[in-house]
Amino acid sequence: MLAITSVLLLVVKLGWAAQCNKLSGPAGGVDCIQMHSYNDEYQWMTCLTDAYIQQKGNQKDQCEDRTATYCWYPCMLEVHGKRNGPVASDCSCTSGNPSTLTPTTLLPSKCYIPPGDSCYWYRNCLERKYPCEFTSNGYAIKYAEHFCKLDDKNFAKFSLIARNWVIGVHKCLQVSLMPLLRPWIHSTCGEIQERAFASQTPCYLNPGNGVLSACDLDCSNYLQIFWSIKGSFVKVDTVLESLKGMWNIGEKCTWYSNIRKCYRSIELEDSPVKVIKLTIEKFFLRSRRSTDNFPESNAQSRFADGVGSAIASALKWNSDVMDWLAYTGRVQDPENLEIIVLLADKKALGIAFTSAPSVNFKQTIEEFTSAVKQGVLPLKVDGHNVWVKSLASCSNKACTSTQTLAVSDKPPNWNGTAEISGGKVVICGTITMLVMMMTNAVMMMERVLY
Repeated sequence: MLAITSVLLLVVKLGWAAQCNKLSGPAGGVDCIQMHSYNDEYQWMTCLTDAYIQQKGNQKDQCEDRTATYCWYPCMLEVHGKRNGPVASDCSCTSGNPSTLTPTTLLPSKCYIPPGDSCYWYRNCLERKYPCEFTSNGYAIKYAEHFCKLDDKNFAKFSLIARNWVIGVHKCLQVSLMPLLRPWIHSTCGEIQERAFASQTPCYLNPGNGVLSACDLDCSNYLQIFWSIKGSFVKVDTVLESLKGMWNIGEKCTWYSNIRKCYRSIELEDSPVKVIKLTIEKFFLRSRRSTDNFPESNAQSRFADGVGSAIASALKWNSDVMDWLAYTGRVQDPENLEIIVLLADKKALGIAFTSAPSVNFKQTIEEFTSAVKQGVLPLKVDGHNVWVKSLASCSNKACTSTQTLAVSDKPPNWNGTAEISGGKVVICGTITMLVMMMTNAVMMMERVLY
């Protein structure tokens, strides 16, 4: 384990040690310090806890003084993982003038100590410096906070191994985003989303502090956690890529790992999760005014989620006991898409407590099949008419092996269909005309009476 010896010695030599008291910190204090191992160049350093330094360095770094709670942490080590060499421009500072750094947002010192047992760091610290929540790149608040709040909502339903994994992962996610709070770092909301997304797989696979990898979760643990996260969102638009990343995390594990066994169990008839595949064609209906300004990368995810919601509404799926996730598969062209739909029996997974019976997948899929064959599944999503041209069951999680269940020979009749737009139902077609006619009739009667 690398002890940060040179940092402490230089701090004492330059007379700045009072800014990072080994017992009281405070966390978040910064200074411009020269280090021999970095070509005698100056760089920003932050006063941080030994616990944070150990987790950030994957147990390879620690304060030299083992009685210290706080010590200085070099920017090059925290941000770039470099223990020597030239100082990068984003870590470089001017010799002898540390006061030139003025934070644009003042944060309490507790923001620089990942709480691990609290979910409000994202909102009270990260969001205060970067107000991204209500932008199209509001990932950090949406996904990470929801993941963290599994502790509050579903913790008792998980095994001890699963609980430890959830705690380890959400603390790892916080630690990975912590450098963004440094006053010399200024990121856009898009950059924060990219950084947060990039941190997920490493945190799933290696949360740190002795916590098991996602590969070691058994099937019930993994599915409970995944569908609990999914179920905490009303809309999944911008977080769909994160959900897909967790759904496919087993691809990073060995064939004999527990989680890969879980993937294989999905093929069984009594599995609480089913996978189906649709091919759809969409027809441009009208331009839709939107204030969401979603990045292009999220457009297909949003559309696939809309198709899933439209199907659930049309077929009257019971959300008390069943959840679903729809995402794009192969894209032939902008109008012809494959959409993978995951179906989950929440009651069988132990994450829904209701008197309603468990999902009858056989009946659910038969009703879906019949609707496609008979051409009675008209869908309207985000300004498009959607034709479900075929439906197939998948015999494995990746949906590489399928069995065709239904093929539609002609488009359905879309008149009077409710539209799914931005996750909400919008009444259109003949229903809208009927409402307008009734309104006009009432107005005419009022003129006669008055």
